Amino acid sequence: MNRSAPITLLAACLVLAACGERQEPPPVEETVFKDQVRALDKARSVEEQTEERKRALDRQLDEDDPYGE
Repeated sequence: MNRSAPITLLAACLVLAACGERQEPPPVEETVFKDQVRALDKARSVEEQTEERKRALDRQLDEDDPYGE
């Protein structure tokens, strides 16, 4: 076996591997990360609710400001 045979074989394998179809990743719900994604979604939801509550309290404080600043 000459020295170029393994290199040629490797090159051929790489070319064939590059020609394959790229598969799309599965939805997150079908992976092991589904619980973490759900937790992040819940945290984002709670953060949005907290920010909305803060804006409402800030508006109320601005309306009730006796000095009109």
